Amino acid sequence: MTRGPAHTDAERRRIATAALAAQRTQGSVTVFLALSFAMIAALLLTIVESCRTVSERLFWQTAVDSSMESLFSQFHRPLWENYRIFGLQYRTDEDLSEEFYDFMKPYLSARDLFPGSIREDSVSFLEHVHVTEGISFEEEVLEYMKYGLLDSLISFAGSDFQEQEVVEELEKVFRRADESKEIRELQRSYQLDTKDLKAVEDAIAQVDAATRSAEAAHQEAWNALRREDPYDFYSAKYSFTRALTELQHAVSRYTKAADQLAEKVAALRTDFDTRSASLSEEGRQAIEAEISEYENYVSRSGDVRAEIEAMPAKAAALIAEADRVEQDVDDFEEWLADAISDAWDDDDEDEPDFSYEIRRFYRTAAADWHSFSLIHYRGELSRINAKNKALLDQISDLLQGNLLSLVLPDGAALPSNTAIHDRSPAFPADSTAHPVEVAILGEYALKFFHYYHPGETPKEQLPPSGAQALELEYLLGGESSDYENLSEYVTKLVALREGMNLIYLYSSPEKRNEARLFVTSFLVATGNPALISVFTFFVLGIWALVQAIQDVKTLLSAGRVPLFHDNSSWSVDISGLLRFGEHPSAGADVRKNGLSYRDYLRAFLLGEGLLRQAEINQRMLSRIEKNIRQIGKDPETGFALDECLYALEATVHPDTRHVMYSTGILQMVADTVPAIDYSMEISSYYKYRNDTQ
Repeated sequence: MTRGPAHTDAERRRIATAALAAQRTQGSVTVFLALSFAMIAALLLTIVESCRTVSERLFWQTAVDSSMESLFSQFHRPLWENYRIFGLQYRTDEDLSEEFYDFMKPYLSARDLFPGSIREDSVSFLEHVHVTEGISFEEEVLEYMKYGLLDSLISFAGSDFQEQEVVEELEKVFRRADESKEIRELQRSYQLDTKDLKAVEDAIAQVDAATRSAEAAHQEAWNALRREDPYDFYSAKYSFTRALTELQHAVSRYTKAADQLAEKVAALRTDFDTRSASLSEEGRQAIEAEISEYENYVSRSGDVRAEIEAMPAKAAALIAEADRVEQDVDDFEEWLADAISDAWDDDDEDEPDFSYEIRRFYRTAAADWHSFSLIHYRGELSRINAKNKALLDQISDLLQGNLLSLVLPDGAALPSNTAIHDRSPAFPADSTAHPVEVAILGEYALKFFHYYHPGETPKEQLPPSGAQALELEYLLGGESSDYENLSEYVTKLVALREGMNLIYLYSSPEKRNEARLFVTSFLVATGNPALISVFTFFVLGIWALVQAIQDVKTLLSAGRVPLFHDNSSWSVDISGLLRFGEHPSAGADVRKNGLSYRDYLRAFLLGEGLLRQAEINQRMLSRIEKNIRQIGKDPETGFALDECLYALEATVHPDTRHVMYSTGILQMVADTVPAIDYSMEISSYYKYRNDTQ
């Protein structure tokens, strides 16, 4: 066997160096791979920790939200059962915190990758919104009514309407109510209580009486001169001048009364021009006709006024003439006395005879006196039946008195005058409701609050709370007792009906003719057609009021009254007005068509709500609180509605730690490592109308 050449030392050294280099290369790769693995592991752990941290935040957010919902699930049961209002009753934040922490405990005991914990003192509540604040109550009512009531039709005036449709019907009524208010105020103004008219007519009568007194005294003085009786002449002449002086005073009173009437009529025209835009066409025409009659009366008085106001100057001239004749008589009587004295001084045995001189003087003086141009009033006098006028005025004054006893059903007792309502609710409730929502709030009030019923209210017509106070009347009136609230509402209802009735009477020629005949038969005797028209409108106002009183009695007796009467539904005979003035009493009509008492309440709730819904909301809250304190077997006498939450914001600070940061790997690859323990902030906002989440 042949052996190959042996390796040299150099070759052996080269081979050894190559082997050593190979070993070093393999070691560096191992270190690189180890370092790379550590970096990748740290990255993965950081990503996992970030995911875990986000998940933990979601976990705690879910826990807090769930606990808030559980907390608010403890709403006050009687408040919901009787008024469909959610409210979480509490006393202090400590109470809330304790209950909230109890609902968090299941989450604290969970075994998972979330090692956090919560201390009870780490729970804080930032925003408290109570049922009585802002629009909270209004939101709850509208939310309930949206799903709980208005899925059915609303009955109004005997027909069924959807909520939008019933709002349109109610707005028609309310517009008419506004117009009736304007009509009533204009009617009251134009009546002037007829005192101004009577003042003018009375002044004319005084002028006429003074001229007649002067004429009678003038006749007596003339007769005395013809009888050659100076003493009777002096007495009659004094009466004559006194009558003329009284005539001057009467003219002054007439001028003042006429000026006042003219000013008021001018003011009425201005007032009418301002208000006319809010009236319907028939309303404008009716009031235009009335004010025109006043203007005609004032303008027709122009000729009369010119005649009367010329009288004082004539009276002054007559007084001067009378004084002149009186002076002539004085001078003659003085001459006669001197002449007789002189004749006796001449020792003439015969009695002096001056009969010729006396006869001639008095004949001349009588002719002079008789030549006076006396003052006569040539116009026609108006005579107002004061008794009948006073009876009608008593009817007109009923609106300022106690109407309630007059319109309650026969035999019905007056409501209690004991204070059962708070006249000034302290709740800061507000409203942002638009007209449709105002109508819905009115429907809520009709469903959950009691109102007047004749006799005992049937159980099925009681609200869920069973309350029997006059609550809707309180919502509209805000007085402290049932008696005051029903009285105020009845007065408003009579005023509304009076205005509606006036519109009908003004537009009915037949009714206006009846009123005119009544005036000429029972109230005023005059040849002045304008004055008759003025009193006709006065009687129309009284007639409308009496019918309104009967209308309201019909409503309180569970009857119905149409918005506008017609000839078939009008029930008050004008011939009975004077009897009504002597003994006010009203009967109830039995009708099956028209608006009910409930319908009128609905209309007033809309009308008043459009003006002051926030105030009505406050009163509803006041009644709710009072009733909750009284209802049930064990009434909650200490219940306070302003302790009931509608919304709440909670903030929680869980204490936790980074799970993956404690493995030691991060310390190998990083100079600084985040703290293992940390805290996060979790917030949750909840309200019963939970549209914030």
